[in-house]
Amino acid sequence: MATKIDLHAIKSRSWTTQTTHTLQQMISYNLALGASGTCLPLVFESSPSFHALPTFGTVPTIAVMGKVHAAMGDFLPGFKGHNHVHGEHFLKLIRPYPVPKGGAEGKVTLTTTARVVDVGKRGNGVLVCVEILTTCGESGVLICENEWSGFVMHVPSDGANTGLMDRGPRTRLYNTPSRKPDRVLSHRTSPEQAALYRAASGDLNPLHIDPDTAKTAGFPAPLLTGTCTLGIGVRHVVEAFAGGNADRFSSVKCRLSKPVFAALRDELFTEMWKEEGGKILFRIVVKEEPGKERVVISQGCILLHDDQVSKL
Repeated sequence: MATKIDLHAIKSRSWTTQTTHTLQQMISYNLALGASGTCLPLVFESSPSFHALPTFGTVPTIAVMGKVHAAMGDFLPGFKGHNHVHGEHFLKLIRPYPVPKGGAEGKVTLTTTARVVDVGKRGNGVLVCVEILTTCGESGVLICENEWSGFVMHVPSDGANTGLMDRGPRTRLYNTPSRKPDRVLSHRTSPEQAALYRAASGDLNPLHIDPDTAKTAGFPAPLLTGTCTLGIGVRHVVEAFAGGNADRFSSVKCRLSKPVFAALRDELFTEMWKEEGGKILFRIVVKEEPGKERVVISQGCILLHDDQVSKL
């Protein structure tokens, strides 16, 4: 058990995992993010443009973060697993996710490696930034880059950086424009969606399905997995400004601010603002009562390739 944060030692460590995915898993993932059953490029493997939604790259990330989370007690003093929450996320898609060949029996194997790149003081704890690279094949072709920033509460920050290092888009957050959103799309969550996402993503944390676990953690109901909420927001932006063309997606960065309760059928409203340079700023809110809303994803930015975004 660590007694002090040793940044040099932490940065020397790495974790690697291999994951496989099938056509069925890609389809299940798309459906778990609310894809329409009539949108053949997302649900029919024989469609000429069949593909996974842009945030499919968070699936191997979830797998390797299980290893990082299990090791946090080795390098964070006073670490307790229930004090670790997903705080911010960055995803850059380098090339489309490989589609398995060979029908129902086909599989693609991906290798994902994680390493801690920064630990910064944050409130009564620290923010741990984990760089995650996913590759395919023996040659190690890079598919996507993720950075998972986890807030760990009640951890002594002695040895951590006062603030985070500026690493460009990986650390940059955007304020919400004061003007009215250019587009707003909504999605009603459900308990069935939460259960489907757990199965499709492999994130089997009981906090996302079991009412007793959620109650013990101080929540009124199970929490929808944060990467699911993020995936819904990215789907909305691609639909609104790229005509549903996932090839236009380049990257996303956002803060996961508050929980979503699919068991209570929270309705998500993705508010979007078109900016120059292919940037779409966004946030996701849940409207709780007249004049009151819960911001569940904030300070988000999605970059689309070039500035040829769809007209408003």
